[in-house]
Amino acid sequence: MRLAVIGPQNTGKSTFIKDFIKAFPNYKTPQKTYRDVISKRKLSINQKSTEKNQKIIRDFLYKQISENKQSNILFDRSVIDNYIYSLALYDKGEASLEFLNETFDLVMRHLDFLDGVILIPTAASIKLVSDNLRDVDVNYIDKINRYFIKTLLLINKTRPLEVFVISGSREERIKLAGDIHRYMNYKMRL
Repeated sequence: MRLAVIGPQNTGKSTFIKDFIKAFPNYKTPQKTYRDVISKRKLSINQKSTEKNQKIIRDFLYKQISENKQSNILFDRSVIDNYIYSLALYDKGEASLEFLNETFDLVMRHLDFLDGVILIPTAASIKLVSDNLRDVDVNYIDKINRYFIKTLLLINKTRPLEVFVISGSREERIKLAGDIHRYMNYKMRL
């Protein structure tokens, strides 16, 4: 099973991935993440990002997912995430429609390499952590959350996509992950 964990910043995606792999040790996650690219290249992100920076992140995510042939893998983010943050830039007039359309095309192409996505939406129970990789502006996070929902609905109009929504405490999230694991294993046997 190949899944990407997606959603706004500060929702516990990386923590969920660590907990998932601990609970299901037959799963792996790539050692290098988009965060490594951001740190190494010193990219501005979130509200301070640029089209150029989004392209670098997008291309890394696409390559990571499309070239990794391993089964039982969880990816930390996907091109869907990149599209969402690029959409926020476009809304501010800081990204071109051409770039946005090109990114959406890559969203649709990279889905061929995934069995589904796990969306971890904004949750009031998660403490916002201010660092160089996360935005703590609640209005911005809520806007990004709405973009995720709208984009996933748009994708599903043209291409069926398994979307699992996970929320709650760490323990509740892992229990839900067990349900996803059983469902996907059952579905793959059909």
